[in-house]
Amino acid sequence: MGDLAPTQTTPTANPLSAATALGDAFTYVFPGFSNFFRLSWKFLLFVVVAAACFFGVIYLSIRAENDTGIIAASVCAMLFGMLVSVAYYIVIARNWLLNETDPQFLTVYGPFLLRVIGLSLLMVALMTAIFLPVLLAGIAGFEYFLGDDETSPAAGFFVLALIALGLVALFAVLAGAYVAGRITPWMVAAAIPSPMSLRESWAATKGAGLRILGGMVGLIIIFMIIDVAVEGALLPLLGVTSESFEKLAEGNVPLPALFALLLAKILVYLPQTALGMVYCASVYRQASGR
Repeated sequence: MGDLAPTQTTPTANPLSAATALGDAFTYVFPGFSNFFRLSWKFLLFVVVAAACFFGVIYLSIRAENDTGIIAASVCAMLFGMLVSVAYYIVIARNWLLNETDPQFLTVYGPFLLRVIGLSLLMVALMTAIFLPVLLAGIAGFEYFLGDDETSPAAGFFVLALIALGLVALFAVLAGAYVAGRITPWMVAAAIPSPMSLRESWAATKGAGLRILGGMVGLIIIFMIIDVAVEGALLPLLGVTSESFEKLAEGNVPLPALFALLLAKILVYLPQTALGMVYCASVYRQASGR
């Protein structure tokens, strides 16, 4: 018998679907709104009370022209928001993936928080590595060609340079989001918890990175449209204009109006966060097969 020819196998495409992940996210929040509200109302109440405290401190610090108080309260508010958001991420993920009616988050909070921080730092480092050298080169080149002569022809390329920098910045953001999408299963796995390494996450999403990125961009666009619509509808009703924040220190803006705007943003933020987390959880489920 002759030697058998080696069998060639055709690599199969990764079946991971961003459309399925988006469908899972919207199905979780809207048709199942009662379950979503049951899980969210405690976080909503907690955040509203905390937001009132932080807002009051910031407002009083502005009136007293206390810059230290403004900075301290603002930083504390951002940190508090991040820590509460992490707990909310875990609750939503465990409810959707494990069908837990009363999801517990304390036992997995630490590992999940570390992965969120690690993912965020990786995105920042990647975006900085892409954008910063181009920015510095652009500044150096512009100064070289322009020199001390403000009438130099190089000044006419200023707008083109800004456009180029904007495109590079957009590419840097998309590159960071692409990498984040590829390792999203690794982050979500910490909330279960389930063993999954960075290498396994990267391998499981091979060939599906652009699809995951496309779904993320779609969600962001939807969120931006909703935010603009909410602000456009509420600002005239509340009497808040672009000059209102400039007059805040003078006390000419009613505090309840600004706080009502903040509450509206919190109400919008919770379903947006749930949509984003279920999208990530669906990507994890499809990538891991669990």
